[in-house]
Amino acid sequence: MKALLLLDFTGKVFLQKEKILYWLLSAFFVSLFLPEMPVINNTFIIAVVLHSCFYNTFAEKGQLLRKRAEIICMLLFYGLQIVSAFLSVNRDEAMIMLVRRLPLLIFPLCIGLLYIREELKDRILLAYCFFTTVAAVVCLLFAYYQYKQSGDAGYLFSDNLTRAIGRESVYIGMVVNLALFTYVYLLQKQSFAIEYKGLVYLSIAFLLVFHFMLASHIAMITLYSGLMVFAAWHGLQKKQYVKGGILVVALLTTAFLLLKFFPRPLASFKELSHTNYVYSRPGTMLDKPNATGGWNATNTRLAVWHCGWQLAKEHLLTGVPLGDKQDKLVEVYQQRHFTYAAESRRNMHNTYLDVLCNMGIVGLCIFLLGYLVFPLAGCYKGRDGLGIFIILSFAIAMVPETWLDRSVGCIMLGFFFSLVSAWRR
Repeated sequence: MKALLLLDFTGKVFLQKEKILYWLLSAFFVSLFLPEMPVINNTFIIAVVLHSCFYNTFAEKGQLLRKRAEIICMLLFYGLQIVSAFLSVNRDEAMIMLVRRLPLLIFPLCIGLLYIREELKDRILLAYCFFTTVAAVVCLLFAYYQYKQSGDAGYLFSDNLTRAIGRESVYIGMVVNLALFTYVYLLQKQSFAIEYKGLVYLSIAFLLVFHFMLASHIAMITLYSGLMVFAAWHGLQKKQYVKGGILVVALLTTAFLLLKFFPRPLASFKELSHTNYVYSRPGTMLDKPNATGGWNATNTRLAVWHCGWQLAKEHLLTGVPLGDKQDKLVEVYQQRHFTYAAESRRNMHNTYLDVLCNMGIVGLCIFLLGYLVFPLAGCYKGRDGLGIFIILSFAIAMVPETWLDRSVGCIMLGFFFSLVSAWRR
């Protein structure tokens, strides 16, 4: 606890500006888990932005900007979003989307133009892990209370598990993924920020169970694949083949126990095999998504992607202006008699396809350079394994969801990509 409160020796010798940044970011992490409180969240974002403006000189910011190609591409991408918004016929929708995506501008400008040294980086990451763990405990306790009141085990599963904080499981699954790998990172490097390893191992065990109960398919695939790769890499790099083998066996044993005691999340994967669909089929998502002949998360996405690709092919070079994109997509739904998607105004359910439809090939290339290619190249050059995992996790998560259409998605993208740049020399 001393490390979290900056009361240990290292924490006490932090510069005043570093302490202020730490506490502001800690408050920002807390605000991410507050249900339906955008004013508080925006207040802490503004506070972080203002402090970052004076954290280092503008000459230093300019020097860092010239060396961080990913930040340049992020800023260029948002600049093109502004142009696209003003070219829109539906200006009201364009302004709403532009404001929603504002974190993609302000975080690269504030956090992305700082340098956060190693000791402060570890404290920020530990605070993030701590508040994520606390939020998960609160969610589970609230879900268990609802389960006891109703007798319905569904309250302990998927989106119902995160009702206490009003977030969808796909986003909390990503948050927990990052926390788990950050815990592993801090343990592996034997960071001085960790005082009690036993508590960290207990937190990891709890978050693994909580993550499994969230049943976010893409988050589960990302986490377990990442852990297996880490175990294999750790054993090969350190030439500790026995230790690497033990890690793999431990992971497989953990997976077996989770499947035995919590079989319902695994059953949800069955819907991935139900890919057939008929556009004209009416209705909403089935109460039993694994049943054949209805809409589920898998076939809905496949149908939407086909419509989105049709729209993208018609505007490959310039794309559809930001405010008109959703209206044009609904028109494609109507052409294909996809009434269910038209009435609910389903978005693209794929961030890359969304960017392609909105900004064309050039815009997609700039997006990929700013949010994938340059960040990965920088992390690889700096041997930053945690940064690589964070970037790849988001890259995978953006396949089944349009992160740019959600405020929380834009906040997470803008913040974490900027943070990864900030801790790199």
